[in-house]
Amino acid sequence: MTTPSCEMNSEATSPKGYGINWDTADQRLKDLKDFLMSAPQVMDPERLQFLHEVYEEYRGESTFYIRAKLFERVLTKKNIFLDGNPIVGTLTGVRAGVYAYPEWNVSWIKEEMQMAKMASLGEMKIPTETEALLKQTYKEWKGRTCIDLNNKMYKEKYGVNPSKYAKAGMYYENVSVASGSGIANYPKILNKGLRWMIDDVRSRFENCPTTLKNKSKHDLYRAMLVTFEAVIAHSHRYAELAEKTAAEENDPKQKAELLEIAEVCRRVPEYPARNFREAIQSFWFLHLALEIEQMACATSPGRYGQYMYPFYKKDIEEGNLTKDQVLKLLKFQWIKHLELAEYQGNSYALTLSGHTGQSITIGGVDANGNDASTELEELLLDTQIQMKNIQPTLTLLYHPKLPDSYMKKVVECIRGGSGQPQILNNTAVVERNLARFAQYENGITLEDARNCGNYGCVSTGICGKGSFILQEDQPCLAKIVEVMLNNGKCPVTRKKVGVETGDPTEFKSFDEVYDAYKKQLDHLFHVSRNHSDLSQMARLQVVPSIFRSALYDGCIETGICEEEGGCEYSQINPIMTAGIDAANSLLAIKHLVFDTKKLTMQELLDALKNNFEGREDIRKMCFEAPKHGNDYPEIEHFVQQYYRDVDAIHHAQGPDCLGHRTPLDAYSLSYHNYFGALMGALPNGRKAGVALTDGSVSAMPGTDHEGITALIKSGAEAIDTVRYGANHFNVKFSPAVLEGPLGARTLVSLIKTYCDFGGSHIQFNCVSSETLKDAQANPENYADLVVRVAGFSAYFTRLDKGVQNEIIKRTEYQN
Repeated sequence: MTTPSCEMNSEATSPKGYGINWDTADQRLKDLKDFLMSAPQVMDPERLQFLHEVYEEYRGESTFYIRAKLFERVLTKKNIFLDGNPIVGTLTGVRAGVYAYPEWNVSWIKEEMQMAKMASLGEMKIPTETEALLKQTYKEWKGRTCIDLNNKMYKEKYGVNPSKYAKAGMYYENVSVASGSGIANYPKILNKGLRWMIDDVRSRFENCPTTLKNKSKHDLYRAMLVTFEAVIAHSHRYAELAEKTAAEENDPKQKAELLEIAEVCRRVPEYPARNFREAIQSFWFLHLALEIEQMACATSPGRYGQYMYPFYKKDIEEGNLTKDQVLKLLKFQWIKHLELAEYQGNSYALTLSGHTGQSITIGGVDANGNDASTELEELLLDTQIQMKNIQPTLTLLYHPKLPDSYMKKVVECIRGGSGQPQILNNTAVVERNLARFAQYENGITLEDARNCGNYGCVSTGICGKGSFILQEDQPCLAKIVEVMLNNGKCPVTRKKVGVETGDPTEFKSFDEVYDAYKKQLDHLFHVSRNHSDLSQMARLQVVPSIFRSALYDGCIETGICEEEGGCEYSQINPIMTAGIDAANSLLAIKHLVFDTKKLTMQELLDALKNNFEGREDIRKMCFEAPKHGNDYPEIEHFVQQYYRDVDAIHHAQGPDCLGHRTPLDAYSLSYHNYFGALMGALPNGRKAGVALTDGSVSAMPGTDHEGITALIKSGAEAIDTVRYGANHFNVKFSPAVLEGPLGARTLVSLIKTYCDFGGSHIQFNCVSSETLKDAQANPENYADLVVRVAGFSAYFTRLDKGVQNEIIKRTEYQN
């Protein structure tokens, strides 16, 4: 076990025996969790009002400064309260609150006001006063949002309204919603404090030449200083509230806790944390501020169990805290993560299923390649075992040097049924980093490549030095099969969204089919790349992040914000979905129309057009055609070639807007459900409107029949894990399979085998299909049933029924 370096402050620490009222901790934890599980989330109107005020007051200022002043207004004016959690700070001014972020997109306000709305914990309500502000906001922002500007620029440049592609389900317009960012440099602030950051940036600001060439840098530093002081003021507000509440408190233990909260909030995050109690509060204020600036999926804590370890170790050794007390503090933190939520329209709710992407990375190696796991990480696993939260979500960077005792705890957590931790192959991730960032001007060191982490779903990057806010539209590969079979038209919208590749009934060979598919895919990538490049300009012009930029190495040094590529390892992540549906559909055409000639192309097209109605025999043939996931050499070789071709066609579009080769991320989140609802039937036997296949190397539900070994070999070898930015693989077990010592050995062996085959990602659902069916029928009995959807967990009964059905249909391995 190694200890990460940490600049511990030499000042005297707080007295031993922190003032937390441990006697009531368990009951408070239960009450806080019960509230979140039962209370509807509410859209708080505060930010909408602040948005209106700030843009009026600071009209004419730089966008950087306006965004900083909006951030300041929220932190210094939002309602704050204490809820019994010794870790203080909430996203909004109400419990279980949600903010609106209309700067990205306002169309949902007009189109969905009367619709039922779902956030991360289920139902979300919009109070009457918030409705009125939303309508006012719609009028103020219509035509000015990121997506409005993006589409306007595209139409002016290319003469086409790009919205037709999104409406047809060709891709999801990522610029229409606030995006996550990656893994900020939390340890820098924990160990140096924001006051140190202020001194550093003020010096740069004062010494920045006042020339037009430096205007953007000048504006950014000026704005950053506003955000630093706002975060400090926010923490001081809680100190004052705790002091005021303590003065009215008669219970001596509760008074002591309140006074300690005040003392902690007076110090952090302005100054370095001196102990674990201060470090956990400092971390939370930083994480919360990042989410308040831009609440979205993928603001992830990174290797929390490693940069927090020195504070933990010091307190344990000095007798300030026991392991049980640390565990309780972590549980209180878990409550905070669970409460964070967002709503940016129904399509976003469907594509992410409430996932907020607060991924904590455990395991991995240190700068020298040695095991980096810590005792604190085992407590993180214990926290998840006992809390069964959907957020934060744990990701294990697996390598063979992990201790047996550590892996035993990992298995215990997976067997708990929450689908955590997901497993990433540390070797593959490091190799990917080395390959990806070698093209950058300064390359990448091996030490940086090893300091990797998971953010959001299954994507990876460099902790503290990389951001993935620059993200392409997210294409649906299966939709291209449908467009190809209709000679460039979408059969659902009846719009021409592709290129004319010929009447499919005239194709004489499968090679002609595949060539037509690749031409359609080239067209999709051409459209999505051009649209996405312009979207980066729209983000920079409308919603540049200021505080987030300051927390990524490179942005302060260069004076360039993250949206413009200021981070040391900025990366663009195009997420593609439904590759296996596309490959299986192409294989079905090859098998049924050309190899066995069981069908003519016209018969297949007619069956698809009618959603297989009256032609169950054809649907059965399509479903039973050879498919990925069974380790059939010819089939798997085609899938591997297919993914190589997808990468080559995407790469042929040229460098991204940062000038780099952009690897594709291949995973689903809940896009497979969203896109499935926009599509007709497919040649793989899937009917219209049904969710597509999860992940990117998972088997189509119910088609993997050669056993678990064949499945994991197929999944591991389907995609080049270095050339692709990420991929995603789901496996579902009956709980009985993993019981006892034998079950534990089986799971560890399976993980090792998958990584030995070169697999990048694997995750497990440990719940029976019968339980899921009963939960779907009787949701009131399963409010806290957690399942793994994509690279995240969710409460099953709060998922869209399309996602529920897809998870139920996944093959359940009994042995």
